[in-house]
Amino acid sequence: MNPHHVLLITAAGYIIGSKLATDEKKQSILLGDVHINNTAQRLIDHFESLEIAKEHIIGYKSLSNDDSRNLIARWQSDYFTTS
Repeated sequence: MNPHHVLLITAAGYIIGSKLATDEKKQSILLGDVHINNTAQRLIDHFESLEIAKEHIIGYKSLSNDDSRNLIARWQSDYFTTS
């Protein structure tokens, strides 16, 4: 079974990752293959995994694999344009 991809909006920026697990005790979500778009610093970062506290999530949307790849590609083209 493939983990589904999610887009999370937090104060730190936009986060796309594969949802691996939810920990109800710690009130957190574990994501794998994570891309963070920090618009304030115009920075895209990549992590193998990231645990996010649910209280830090402002918005949430499920994404297909294609949608997540397309959104990451758009972020990259916005920041890494060629001349």
